[in-house]
Amino acid sequence: MSDVDAANRRIHSRRSVRLPARLAHGADAVEGTIENLGEGGVFFATQNLEIDVDEGAIGTISFRWVRNGAAEAVERTGSILRTERYFDGEAVVRSFAMKFDDMLAIDGVDFE
Repeated sequence: MSDVDAANRRIHSRRSVRLPARLAHGADAVEGTIENLGEGGVFFATQNLEIDVDEGAIGTISFRWVRNGAAEAVERTGSILRTERYFDGEAVVRSFAMKFDDMLAIDGVDFE
């Protein structure tokens, strides 16, 4: 396993979700969907292919969830570990694996 592969391995488990979200990098931002989420990071996908975010860049992800019955706005900054482009059966999608700078407590969150 290369050093890059080892550095990109997940330390924390992630939950499969479908949360609308916004990824921002500098003055650019795109809307999309969080496909999985954990305390240490997120996997975000968008059909907008125009945002210029490379591996190693810093981005900010914003979304809303329900914790202990109350809606909350969440924002986390982190490093983009990996980007991919693929066809999901309906459209070409660009996805981003992001490692958060600070841990995200997910206890009490309703993922259903």
